[in-house]
Amino acid sequence: MRAYFSIILIFLSIDVMSQQRGQNINNRGSENKEEKSRTILDDSTKTIYGMTTSRYMSKDNFLSGDTTFITLDSSLTNIEKVSFDEINHFKYQSLGNIGTPLNNIFNYNTSTFSVTPGINSLENYYLFSSQAKFYDTKSPYIDLSLFFGGNGRSMVDFVFSRNINKNWNIGFDIHRISSDKQVAASKAKGDKNINSSLFKLFIYHKSEDEKLTLYSDFVSFKHQILGNGGVDVVTDSLPLEFFIYNDFSTRLNNIENLERRRRLNIFINYKLVDGLEIYNDLRYNTQQVDYLDENYIENSAFYNNFFLNNTFTSDSVKIKSLNNMAGIRGLLGDVNYNFYANYKTFNYRYTDDLESNKFNEFYLGGIINLSKSQFDILADFKLKTTGDYSLLGKIESKVLDVSYYSGLHVPTLFHTLYSGNHFEWDNDFNSSFINSLEANLKVSSKHILFSPFIRMTSVKDYIYFSNERLPTQHNEVLFNNQFGINFNINFFNKTLNLESRYSYNTVSKSSDEILSIPKHHLYSRLYYSGQWFDNSIPVQFGVNAYLLSEYYGNAYEPSLQTFYIQNDFLLERNLRLNLFFGMQVKNFRVFLKMTHFSQFDKFDGYFVTPYYPAQKKVLDLGVKWYFFN
Repeated sequence: MRAYFSIILIFLSIDVMSQQRGQNINNRGSENKEEKSRTILDDSTKTIYGMTTSRYMSKDNFLSGDTTFITLDSSLTNIEKVSFDEINHFKYQSLGNIGTPLNNIFNYNTSTFSVTPGINSLENYYLFSSQAKFYDTKSPYIDLSLFFGGNGRSMVDFVFSRNINKNWNIGFDIHRISSDKQVAASKAKGDKNINSSLFKLFIYHKSEDEKLTLYSDFVSFKHQILGNGGVDVVTDSLPLEFFIYNDFSTRLNNIENLERRRRLNIFINYKLVDGLEIYNDLRYNTQQVDYLDENYIENSAFYNNFFLNNTFTSDSVKIKSLNNMAGIRGLLGDVNYNFYANYKTFNYRYTDDLESNKFNEFYLGGIINLSKSQFDILADFKLKTTGDYSLLGKIESKVLDVSYYSGLHVPTLFHTLYSGNHFEWDNDFNSSFINSLEANLKVSSKHILFSPFIRMTSVKDYIYFSNERLPTQHNEVLFNNQFGINFNINFFNKTLNLESRYSYNTVSKSSDEILSIPKHHLYSRLYYSGQWFDNSIPVQFGVNAYLLSEYYGNAYEPSLQTFYIQNDFLLERNLRLNLFFGMQVKNFRVFLKMTHFSQFDKFDGYFVTPYYPAQKKVLDLGVKWYFFN
């Protein structure tokens, strides 16, 4: 963190010096004018820079042909949602605290078309904060977000960006998550559960003739989990009548997970002629995942095997990858196209490996997007020499969206090979064959949005972690269907608003003990929106509701930092209500939230993941503040 603050001071010093230089120039100009005339006074104050002058564009949008810069979000809508699972309507399992590992309940395909490391329970924290964005801010720009949660939970997001001139922009991001243990804490304050930090330094350049685009960033990510394996309860005692939180005994003591990542990205795009551009996107990534347990006497009963050492555990996975994508892209009439070749090489090793394992991958791909005023058609395809492929077709119109996906997904490196103190395997799995059809009907008016949707998915050769915490491949075809509706309505000129989404999920008999998905999922946001104090202060207040029906949710294995299926621990139906109030004064927004307001009894509670209770009732405060010039 000292290095981070040093960089902040350097940037702020540059900003101060540049402003001082501008002031000196202005002062000299003012003195000259005073000599000519001392009778003209100008007391007006002009705000040159603000919300409309600071913009950004994501690199992914740029590659897809969408080169529109996005202005900053200044609304109060959803400002009270700060945790990743809350932002995503609790479609993710966590361990009941901010910054803990996540598991997507409804998107269970852990394999992908392109080979990945596969240790991804912390992936969302890394990807969400490390997105590549092209900033054009004109003036120095700061985006400061602070979250002060009850029971020692906090988050800090700090973004600084400034244009050196109209063609160059530099900046950096700092993201911090810190949280005390919410269950079985050894002391009232300071018994840490999560320590997470991400730092990103970036630079963006657009040439004077607008032919050359350059973007580069460096990202450093460190995420520490001081865990306890969850609370020590037996499944026969469920459901619990009393949740005693800090008086719970735990299944493990003093274990540590530590994940570190780094990324260097260099992206260059050059326009040859109208309709034809070439680009190269080079990414170098490192990932190291460590698990440490030196408390053998208390924790040994938790483990079934000791392959390397029977007195302590110090497992490590180190992965390095180099990915280079080169292609041509452009716009011909109404058609955006992007054709590319992608080469990736992996170098990885486990705790006891004397030599690194190596893996190479090469594939071709393309994206074609036809955009009309009434509809958009997208085709996205990838193909390897091994026969693995990925094909996505999508049609979007004002009243109907339809998409179809088919692909052969390769096993991850983690599914294929692993060696640690408590687990080891060497597998030769087939690629998973996935088909998915989605449709979404949209009927809307000034006051109502009615949008039913359906998703039908089938998977053959599905790869998952079994109850024994081992990668397993299921040879039968699994089916999962999801039916649902998005329904929004507003009254009194959008003063009273309701936003809701409901889904009903079914799985085939062959999937019953493999796909753990709740049948019912409901999200709803009922809120008042208006302006107080002579229409100068926007405010919102209301309630967020989240409902999940009972299901056998996946459990979590700390030594592997991954989730696995189980059919013994039933997660009860749970309803969470969060009350919130938000207000805005110019570039400053603030919210107050009662998290889990529906916990009316202090001994009430439920589990979000087997052995991990949900967050109990707490009062949270957050602010978001933009600074310009």
